[in-house]
Amino acid sequence: MSVLQVNNITDTGGSTLLGRRNAIINGNFDVWQRGTSQTAAGYGSADRWRTDIATSTQSVTRQTFTLGQTDVPYNPKHYYSNVVTTGSTASSYSVLRQRIEDVATFAGETVTLSFYAKADASKNIAVEFRQYFGTTGSPSATVNISPETVALTTSWAKYTVTVDVPSISGKTLGTDGNDFISVGFWLDAGSDYNARTNSLGNQSGTFEFAQVQLEAGSVATPFERRSYGEELALCQRYYQSYRSTDTSDIVLNAGQTGNGTYTTSLTLVQSLRGTPTVTTYGSITFRGDGADTGLTFSNVNWYGETALILRLNFTGANIGNGFSGALWFQSGPTNGVVFDSEL
Repeated sequence: MSVLQVNNITDTGGSTLLGRRNAIINGNFDVWQRGTSQTAAGYGSADRWRTDIATSTQSVTRQTFTLGQTDVPYNPKHYYSNVVTTGSTASSYSVLRQRIEDVATFAGETVTLSFYAKADASKNIAVEFRQYFGTTGSPSATVNISPETVALTTSWAKYTVTVDVPSISGKTLGTDGNDFISVGFWLDAGSDYNARTNSLGNQSGTFEFAQVQLEAGSVATPFERRSYGEELALCQRYYQSYRSTDTSDIVLNAGQTGNGTYTTSLTLVQSLRGTPTVTTYGSITFRGDGADTGLTFSNVNWYGETALILRLNFTGANIGNGFSGALWFQSGPTNGVVFDSEL
């Protein structure tokens, strides 16, 4: 579980505010490690933000504010945009969600969600909170907190939703350590989801969001501004990407520990939430005493939840014993390795 440190900061009006008020990570949509667009469901663009769809389609893109605009305060650089086309069935939906680690977060408290949003026409969205108790063992059933309807217009405006989060007294957690509380923005919802969306209904359109904040209490305070470096570090607890670019390579020292197997260690910049899913992309070549262009990832040895060092094993068919050198991820934006520990 992440620990939020409290610092004193001063807003532009001169009043003192408490720092680290915002439980949302990447609420300013600054960090996009996976890419700046996506059409598939799940995680794929803005860090920590998950899009879920069924029968409907989506086109998520990172958009850039005009320099000096005043519709959204504090000069944000980017905002989130999703063009939704409904599947027009009872089971169709499109939801933008963030899962906040640890279901005990805000349990039994009053919280306020604030955000800027607009749409291509006057449209309603539904805001829903959920308490999820994890997997494996005998976890309690998910608690869906009564939704709130928010009416968007074609202009940027700030919206607030205040919710009493239920207590988790008497509940049981799963044993996988993947419990969370989530906040979701329903953009499209067929009749199967009427109870969870205040009968939002099927709809298509463009929905855009900026400066999302969730904090304790019944009052929405000014959006908490964190530096890009700090926000990136918070995101890297859940996802880290080591990818080459069009002009640079990634080289990892490696030694052969068995016939056809290379082993390399990688130091991560941030402890991950838990044991990650490790995926390699693109061209991986062994360079040194021998050469092999057919390497495939086999497994990862993870040195505990808070460890910063992983050992990656790769296998290849065209080598003998005793070779040493480097694993080379050749230049190109799709080559490299990523570590995913998202909820």
